[in-house]
Amino acid sequence: MSSETDLLPNAVNDLPLIRIASDLSAMAWEQMVAWRSSLGAQLDASVVDTKTSPNDLVTLADAQIESLVRGYLAKVRPADTMVGEEGAPALDPIDFFDAQFVRELNCFDASRNDLLDMSDDGAPLEWHVDPIDGTVNYVRNIEHYAFSVGVCEAGESHGRGLGDEGWLIGLVASPGLNATWVGVKGRGSYRIEGRLSAAGRSMSGSDSTESGDSTNGGDSASGIPARRLRGTPDGLSGRLLATGFAYTGDNRGPQLAKLFTLMEGYDDIRRCGSAAIDLCMLAEGKVNSYAERGLGIYDYAGGGVIAAEAGAHVSRGGSGGPTAAAATEQEARRLIDSI
Repeated sequence: MSSETDLLPNAVNDLPLIRIASDLSAMAWEQMVAWRSSLGAQLDASVVDTKTSPNDLVTLADAQIESLVRGYLAKVRPADTMVGEEGAPALDPIDFFDAQFVRELNCFDASRNDLLDMSDDGAPLEWHVDPIDGTVNYVRNIEHYAFSVGVCEAGESHGRGLGDEGWLIGLVASPGLNATWVGVKGRGSYRIEGRLSAAGRSMSGSDSTESGDSTNGGDSASGIPARRLRGTPDGLSGRLLATGFAYTGDNRGPQLAKLFTLMEGYDDIRRCGSAAIDLCMLAEGKVNSYAERGLGIYDYAGGGVIAAEAGAHVSRGGSGGPTAAAATEQEARRLIDSI
């Protein structure tokens, strides 16, 4: 294989926003694994609560991860806005994690024993974070759950329709599936097995990332194995649609009534319980298309970038609107009209 398909290119791996997102996913991965042993089959109310319905679960892990992300970004990108699902207050990662873990973060400055301020001269950005997308799966020990973050230019997240709408990067990290997906605007999407490791990397030595292209960016110094994603390969038999349904009956009824029309041209559906992972499966070519109504922006923020950079036409629904992704613009529009 060429370097395009077997290593994460410099133009992606060394991008400051990816380094920051990698740190966020490392913290989330650490805490998802740490909390898992506390979540038993009884769904103990001491660690699990419900939101809009008994199956719309929020755990202490959700809130804690969001707090750590908020605390990290407050130091590393203080002018940016973080939009999270839980509205949790900031928690300083330096005070929370042990010294060995903190030293492995890309943006840790050992001389100050603190995080670096990575602000630049660009416009403020929005970080849309889902600390655990697929919380029901997480609580029940079903593998399809993930940390998800998508970054866009301020104010661009509220636009709807086809197009990139100013989205810059996406990262989805799943301890259950032992995989991380990344996408960078104009530089492609990739799957990494396991965590996007921070080992052996330093923010101080890699500002060459603002130039170059993922097709000839060369091997990263860390040599991280990665697979370039390009959607469904030509000639693959069968067509699968990934989708999801609302937790409450009032919203689920209309969705089910439209399912026959939505599935026109598809052989079956897949419903894994995580919009972020659904979109990554689309990027990998495991499903052909994706459509769902009622998502928060944080649900599709990371996966939408990854799917788009794998060649999909992505229509983002804003908060609560219809979101769809497909190989052609025509099919993406049909799905939006059908859902």
